[in-house]
Amino acid sequence: MTFRRAEPNAEFRLLRLVSLGGRWELGLSQYQSGTRLRMGLAGRPPGVMDFCLGHDSRVPAPVLLAVVRRLEEVGEEATAIEIDSLFPWAGTRPDLQIHLKPLLEAYSPLE
Repeated sequence: MTFRRAEPNAEFRLLRLVSLGGRWELGLSQYQSGTRLRMGLAGRPPGVMDFCLGHDSRVPAPVLLAVVRRLEEVGEEATAIEIDSLFPWAGTRPDLQIHLKPLLEAYSPLE
């Protein structure tokens, strides 16, 4: 699955990406609890992936890049269950060492 940038909206306030086929939306929103990375079917509230990245401004960009790269492995026709299975911790506040570090090491160019 490949994404293109789109105008932010109420669900994705900081950054909104839409899959090339228009089926999926992925993006970032800022809340009091921190920045959330969310994903869902286009035009619906995000319900596939929704996790808090906290307040550290260095975390969202590399995590988003790693998630987008991992989603390149699935097709536009993927189901919510298939996407959730790639990120089993996506309904939580992921722990950097347990959940995000392996994702970043595998899918993001870290220096």
